[in-house]
Amino acid sequence: MKLGLFMMPLHPPEKDRTQCFEEDIELVVLADELGFTEAWVGQHHSVAWEPIPSNDLFIANVLPRTKNIRLGPGVSIIPQHHPVNIAVRMAYLDHLSRGRINCGFGQGGVPTDWGLFGLPDPKTQGLMTLEGIDMILKLWETDAPFDFKGDYWHIKLTDLIPELGVGTLLKPYQKPHPPIGMSIIKGESMAARMAGQRGYIPLSTNLVHSSTVTRHWAVYTQGAEEDGQPPPDRSIWRVSRSIYVGESNDEAWDHCLNGAFGRAFEYLITMLGSMDMLFLFKHHPDVPDADVTPEYILRQLCIIGDVDTCIRQLHDLWDITGGFGTLLMIAHDWDDKEKWLRSTRLLSQEVVPALPDV
Repeated sequence: MKLGLFMMPLHPPEKDRTQCFEEDIELVVLADELGFTEAWVGQHHSVAWEPIPSNDLFIANVLPRTKNIRLGPGVSIIPQHHPVNIAVRMAYLDHLSRGRINCGFGQGGVPTDWGLFGLPDPKTQGLMTLEGIDMILKLWETDAPFDFKGDYWHIKLTDLIPELGVGTLLKPYQKPHPPIGMSIIKGESMAARMAGQRGYIPLSTNLVHSSTVTRHWAVYTQGAEEDGQPPPDRSIWRVSRSIYVGESNDEAWDHCLNGAFGRAFEYLITMLGSMDMLFLFKHHPDVPDADVTPEYILRQLCIIGDVDTCIRQLHDLWDITGGFGTLLMIAHDWDDKEKWLRSTRLLSQEVVPALPDV
């Protein structure tokens, strides 16, 4: 099994922002040194717990500090950016990295960000996301002159001076374009179906029970079948989990329950609760909302314990889902840096090598 990183990131609001960003950089550099194959970096504008507002700038910062790890936005939030900006900035990063870029696309899920950009309802944002992805692909694949008219964007380039290169947009380094991933959250996810239809990388969230994660792959394969594609290879599937590998089970649980790890889920419970989406956390729909506490989530959705316990829990996840290609470790705040460094090394050097391959 391969090991990657998904960085939302998650930092307590009171923590110094510069320190947060420096630790995020250090974590990606460490992941590269430990052989992590990829890192996906989130983006939000108005939530202090997830404070990276420009994931492409973060990626540009860590590119020269790393050697092998593939880097990508997790995700570029289509309704919050013009498709031309996304297309040319990702193409530029692809060249700067000589092809170490993945591209994650999605619509975002923070209501205050929606208001900040004056965005419409989530369903309409979903339609904007689909159109925006298609626009980006056209920009990567088409030379000017062109005139792309959709319901939400009209992208036109006709006044050219070919001999001077005026009217030329930058194309990606990777051909025809970087690998594309889509974040998948709900069990009956439209993103999962579309990703399957188009052969995109499915990125299963850490915020749902393993039974829902299993449903992600079922919907993804249905999408592939609907498009007449052969059954997809499970090695393409990324599954995210919040993981802490401790010195002992008692130490691991004490650290997670009483530190920033547990507090992060207080924040996520509040955020998703405000959108009537606590059902995402539940292992069964009959679980009352009041029972969805940080400890409930830690016990139902997270991988916590010593090396042997984490191996066993991840084997169980493998068996329930039927197998996947890459485990994405969620980046949590370094409230105790030495413990998190130790956990990350143990995960890469002792836990993941004991897990099966697809």
